Amino acid sequence: MNINRFTGHPAKLLFLVFTLVLSSLAYAQPLTKIKMSYFPALVDTPAFVAKAEGIFEKNGLDVELIAFTNGPALISSLLSGSTQFIDGGGALLTFPQVAKGHNIRGIANFWSENFYMLIAKSDIPVPNKDKPYPAPILDLKGKRIGVTALGAQTAAMVETMIRDAGLTPGKDITIVPAGAVNTAISALATNNIDAYLSYQPINQLLDLNYPGSYQIILGAQQVPPLMRVSLFNHLATTEEYIAKNPEVVEAMCRSIHQALKWIQAPENFDRAVTIVEEALPGNPPGIIAAALKEALPAMMANPETLGQITPTAIENSNKLLMSLGYISEGVSPDTYLHSACGS
Repeated sequence: MNINRFTGHPAKLLFLVFTLVLSSLAYAQPLTKIKMSYFPALVDTPAFVAKAEGIFEKNGLDVELIAFTNGPALISSLLSGSTQFIDGGGALLTFPQVAKGHNIRGIANFWSENFYMLIAKSDIPVPNKDKPYPAPILDLKGKRIGVTALGAQTAAMVETMIRDAGLTPGKDITIVPAGAVNTAISALATNNIDAYLSYQPINQLLDLNYPGSYQIILGAQQVPPLMRVSLFNHLATTEEYIAKNPEVVEAMCRSIHQALKWIQAPENFDRAVTIVEEALPGNPPGIIAAALKEALPAMMANPETLGQITPTAIENSNKLLMSLGYISEGVSPDTYLHSACGS
């Protein structure tokens, strides 16, 4: 705009100033402050990216990320209202709460497919290693399989694997709570467990610190569809919050979708590594890069439904949890999924 043409026209100049002030105020609208609870792990990469790349801000949000190291505390933060959104983890974290009458709703998905793999110490004989599932589980009879926690998604998956092999959990194979990355690695190194349902960057850290110490019994894609396409880490909130703040919920959903699309672009890989390294400090150089490279295929497995919680994932989760007795009735996809979420 040429301001010089307004010289000598005070009324017009005043109008210009007024217009510019209104324009600047429009761009300076305050961001909506919200809190999101998460697990300090690679699984929350989409949230880390949305925060670091300003994607939340572009969608009108000022998001404070709050780390929790266990599921019960994370769920409590949502139900108490101290946080408005959470990483809902796997179905075992949220579905039993829904069964109790808590109106938790899934908003956006972080991972398209299973990223857990079953590893065992390298000195354990595994004659069934290359046979189809569930034969490799037979090689762990009499052994101890570590999981992040009893009652966690990993415990449900391991229990299912044991039963699918015709064995009995607690009798033929013991399920041991071994914690997350550091404590799990220590448990393996000190022979407190014989195997572990692993995830990135545990394998990369074992390769660095204890090379040759483990073998992969079941890869992430070797498990049956019931566990391969299921509900893993995802964004969740409550029905009450959705009803009162629909625009905020849609903005959060858009942010996760946009973050996933950003991660999907190969040219953003190095920047994504830096973001995750800053979110998860303390890892040796190169570990996060190797872990993220290994994990991306599971995150991006289904481009056509990227960021979406699918009815298939809900139904498979229901079958898994019902077969183990964690819930008596399945959670309805129509109820759990918040469909009014733009991409």
